[in-house]
Amino acid sequence: MNIHVTEEAANWFKEEMDLKSGDSVRFFPKYGGTCSFQDGFSIGVTIGKASDPGVKTDLNEISFEIDDKDVWFFKDKDLYIGVKNGEVEYSDRPVE
Repeated sequence: MNIHVTEEAANWFKEEMDLKSGDSVRFFPKYGGTCSFQDGFSIGVTIGKASDPGVKTDLNEISFEIDDKDVWFFKDKDLYIGVKNGEVEYSDRPVE
C-alpha cells in the first residue's frame, strides 16, 4: 500500500491546516460516514506523526502517514489524495 498525494493536495493541506516544513499529517479510520475503502467509516485527519508508521510519503516538506495499526482500513489499496472542486478528496484510485 502507498499514499499518493498530488501537489495541489499537499498545498491544500499546508494552507488549510497551517502546516510548516517538517510537519506531519496522519490519516486514520473514523467511525461514521462512507468512503471507497469501508462502509460505515470515513477517513480522519490530524496533524501529528504516526506512532508506528505503516505507510508514509513526503511531499513539499510535509509527511503524510498512516499508523501501522490503521493499515487494515485501506484493504491493501493505495490511498490517493487530490483536490476536486476546491476540496480535498480521498479515493482508492487517482483523483481526477
